[in-house]
Amino acid sequence: MNNNNSKQSKTAIKPIQCAPFFVIRTPRLATEHLSAFGASDADNNAILRDWLEMPGVTEALYLASPSLLERIEQWRNKPDSKQGKKVAQALIKYMVRMCSRATPFGLFSGIHQGQVSDNTSIISGPYSTDKRNTRLDMFYLCALKEHFVKHASRSESLTYKPNSSHYFVAEQCRYIESYISDDNMQYRLSAVDSDEYFKFALSIAKTGKSFNALVEAFHSQYPEADKEDIESYIQDLIDEGVIQADIPLPLTGESPDLALLKSLHAINELHTADHLATALTQIAQLDSQRSGEISPYKQILAHLEQLPIKVQENKLFQSDVYRDFAQCQLSEMEMSRLRKQLELIAGLSAAPKTSMLNSFINQFNARFEGQFVPLDMILDDESGIGISDETGYESPLIAGLWLGKKAKSQVNASTDTCELDTIIDEAISLPENRARDCIVLKSKELKAKVTNPEVVHKFPSSFAAMISLYEDEKQNPIVKLSGCTGPSSANLLGRFCHLDETLKNNVRSELQKEQAHSSEVIFAEVVHMPEGRPGNVVARPHLREYEIVFMADSSLDDEYQIPLSDLYVWVEGLQVKLWSKRLNKQVVPRLSCAHNYSARSLSAYKFLCMLQHQSGRAPNFRMPSSTARSAFVPRIMLDNLILNEKTWRIPREALEAVYRKGQFDSAKLEELMSKYQLDAQVCYAIVDNVLQLNLRNAEMLSILLAETKGQSHIELKEVLSSHYQSRVVDAQGHHYNNELIVPFFNENAAIHRHSSDNPIANITATPIKRRFSAGSQWLSLKIYSGNSVLEQLLSERLQPLIEAHHELFEKWFFIRYGDPDWHLRLRFYGDPEVLCGQLLPLLNQLLDPMIESGELHKVELMTYEREVERYGGPESMALVESLFMYDSVLIAKTCALLDEYDEQLRWRMALLYTDRLLSLFEYDDEARLALISRLRDGFGREFNESNTLRKQLGNRYRDYQETLNGDFAQFNQQTPSANDEVQNALFTLLSQWQVQAAPVVAKLNALLADDALNCSRDSLLSSLLHMHNNRMFKAYGREQELVIHDLLRRKYFSANKQQ
Repeated sequence: MNNNNSKQSKTAIKPIQCAPFFVIRTPRLATEHLSAFGASDADNNAILRDWLEMPGVTEALYLASPSLLERIEQWRNKPDSKQGKKVAQALIKYMVRMCSRATPFGLFSGIHQGQVSDNTSIISGPYSTDKRNTRLDMFYLCALKEHFVKHASRSESLTYKPNSSHYFVAEQCRYIESYISDDNMQYRLSAVDSDEYFKFALSIAKTGKSFNALVEAFHSQYPEADKEDIESYIQDLIDEGVIQADIPLPLTGESPDLALLKSLHAINELHTADHLATALTQIAQLDSQRSGEISPYKQILAHLEQLPIKVQENKLFQSDVYRDFAQCQLSEMEMSRLRKQLELIAGLSAAPKTSMLNSFINQFNARFEGQFVPLDMILDDESGIGISDETGYESPLIAGLWLGKKAKSQVNASTDTCELDTIIDEAISLPENRARDCIVLKSKELKAKVTNPEVVHKFPSSFAAMISLYEDEKQNPIVKLSGCTGPSSANLLGRFCHLDETLKNNVRSELQKEQAHSSEVIFAEVVHMPEGRPGNVVARPHLREYEIVFMADSSLDDEYQIPLSDLYVWVEGLQVKLWSKRLNKQVVPRLSCAHNYSARSLSAYKFLCMLQHQSGRAPNFRMPSSTARSAFVPRIMLDNLILNEKTWRIPREALEAVYRKGQFDSAKLEELMSKYQLDAQVCYAIVDNVLQLNLRNAEMLSILLAETKGQSHIELKEVLSSHYQSRVVDAQGHHYNNELIVPFFNENAAIHRHSSDNPIANITATPIKRRFSAGSQWLSLKIYSGNSVLEQLLSERLQPLIEAHHELFEKWFFIRYGDPDWHLRLRFYGDPEVLCGQLLPLLNQLLDPMIESGELHKVELMTYEREVERYGGPESMALVESLFMYDSVLIAKTCALLDEYDEQLRWRMALLYTDRLLSLFEYDDEARLALISRLRDGFGREFNESNTLRKQLGNRYRDYQETLNGDFAQFNQQTPSANDEVQNALFTLLSQWQVQAAPVVAKLNALLADDALNCSRDSLLSSLLHMHNNRMFKAYGREQELVIHDLLRRKYFSANKQQ
């Protein structure tokens, strides 16, 4: 009955909820301003002159590129000169951006918060009523902070703390050092030898002390040291970045420039603070007055140039615009339709793979399975598990070279296809569609083909869709899907929350829903200043209660900051998880900004951000790989939803032929357009930088050729606004390109939780020796061959040898393994000299001829690493290894009888052993059923069990029920049947095992009673039973484990029902 309820709850799907708000992004100017470029007699210079006369355009250009603004006079005076034409092309690109790109960029575009309502109506207000927010660029603020970190006066108000990235490996302290190179923030991995003096210096700096206080504390501890030497030593630690001046420049919280102003006041750098305060006042006036003049910016520049750091005009100001809208509402019904379309797309699509984390999990389990490992240690570039290509080392030979990634071989290339790929491929290839510009798929027809109807369970709890709104000539609504982001819904919203208090509160409310959905864990914002110049993108208000702060500052109270040194990594199932030692809770990292963490990032930052995507991915669409080399792909729609624009792949030489040696051949262009059904207005994209061009404009074609040098083919996409009208308009009826970010909340998402027993006990447990290499108390071998050969070796040759020479060791056991080649792992415990000097030669005498004959592939010595945490900690490990030995003896002897009694001996022994072991561990009937049911359900999920499989397992139980009941009845009576030889053999072997195992289990029961183990009884039994089945079955171990648990659950359920 419980199982049926569980099944129903799993399949019950709740509608995904659209948030009550959304954010719209639009360019500053309407698309109509670009139409003049398409005229046959277009005068580009005249178009540009008119554009530059528009209010605020010069100011926007200055903030984007001061050097371009300075060169405009060259163009005005000599527009046909080489330099004049270069300036003109740059101006065209900027004008195109201001009229077509919605992505926020200075004063070129802006955002606004709208409401989800009964209908869609979006009307832009005039530019003059937009609200601007200008602040000092994060690059300048970082440079200012970096100056005082290295050159601050030794005032008592300035304190120093250890570099937050430091950690110890053996006798070395490693840390990440920041520096500014080539006008960018850079990091490098550094290391210093750690000794008594070094460790003491770090310990006294931990609470934050002034330079003089550090010197005095050091001198008090080591009075024999010369004070000048101490000062020199402390200064060296500061110069090397081991100890750092505490001058906060928070990435989260209030505006970074205001925060740095407070920090400068706090360390008594009053001269700099006064200059900065004046500049901020002037910036505020500049925003409020909106004069559009450049001179106020120049005055601020001259004022700041009086400070002792280099000021770069193009990296001094950062502006954002909160646009004014007369109306801004979005239809709830339209979003409901979008939600259903997203679910349909996901239900027909293949699940994405996280190959990097899969590799990490495999490496982690190979080295640390079951352990909670400090995060900084696991990601060490030298001794940890690599997650990033950035090693932190400098190499002069390749410094500054942006080398492309190595090409992946065709063997490793992904060839995964999904149902939607097949549907689209078939639709494109239909003869009736070959001449069409657009193919429309119908939801009603596709629903029957959904392969994963419960796909919403795999969506994250919080995500957002990015869409654009259009309408066709009949005013039917058209929606372009650009994609979905998440988790969470704040990824593209975080950096703009400083523009509007209501927006900030709404975003926080959505993130609080995400936290409430998984209340057992802590969602923590990742706060890090990446390499390069992304500071303006990653700076944002506080959006969550907790933050993981790494190589950055936060203004949150220390209680709510989680340093890397507090985090421990462990792997559970197929997921990598984090545990906070201080908070004693699982931590789930989140990055609520749009920074591309996958490129040139430090390992820890990249790792934390990668963890976001394990428990769910936002729905998305991609075109089939089969279309990647097609010369033309039509527009693909799902009902009214545009999934992909018309796309062309044109040989670059064909476009060169149109514009050769500065001469534009319109006839060749028309011929090319006819051949490829090519539109005049097209888009060319470099990553997310989209350039809209009109191919009939010679200068724009020249720009396209300049942007694509070195390419054999050029991929172009249609301009949707040339086929549909934007639904975002102004009072005069002009149309604006648009991007809407619509947050969604999914109650069906998997809840973040863990099943590990007492993680804090594992983290704080007294260390026990866990690694044993050859020559230690544990001798471990890997013996490679086929399954049958290894089993025959075990039962017919190894077991007799082990029995004959039992005096040479105290314990032994084996495990079957595939990594990926099948092998036995054979382990012996005893006196190292005896193991290596006497037992190993005996094993060599047995195994070497088998290697020579080819029966065995190879034999290797290996390091045995105890899974201490998995089996309850240091107190229980040796006892568990004794159980391993008795289990190994039992199974080796069982295998020796297989030829006589056939394969039924295996599953009958596995079932009886499981029941006997549960009895020794004092499980009552209810507890047995609960444990076996949980294990069986876990394997059912692993194998995606279906109704068909459940029926087959039921039939299998009915086939074996009589034998199973007979075995259990006779064993409970301790009198095997005289007529059942198999039962007699089972009874003899199991009785011998129980005599040996019972005293060991009694000791484990005592430890459990005293709460002396770091795992629960169920966890311990789960592991012991899994290892028994691993040894018992020579192939398909996990599949056979599912059947064993299913048979046993049915047996226990039936017995309990009868009672």
